[in-house]
Amino acid sequence: MARPAIGEARSTSALYKLVGDDEAMRVPVQFGRGAVKEIEIVSGLAEGDRVILSDMSQWDGVARVRVR
Repeated sequence: MARPAIGEARSTSALYKLVGDDEAMRVPVQFGRGAVKEIEIVSGLAEGDRVILSDMSQWDGVARVRVR
């Protein structure tokens, strides 16, 4: 997938996965190999899941956010 704002190769981080049309849920994601623009997902997401790739660090600790 496209590389998110945060997330290093061979590490674990949290991304916000879109659920429905107006909400995103924070999920732990394990990354594998990485390149400049792409990164491998080892676990935490399924094919077809939509995630927010932007920096969401200001919402650290928030389990769900509303998306407009």
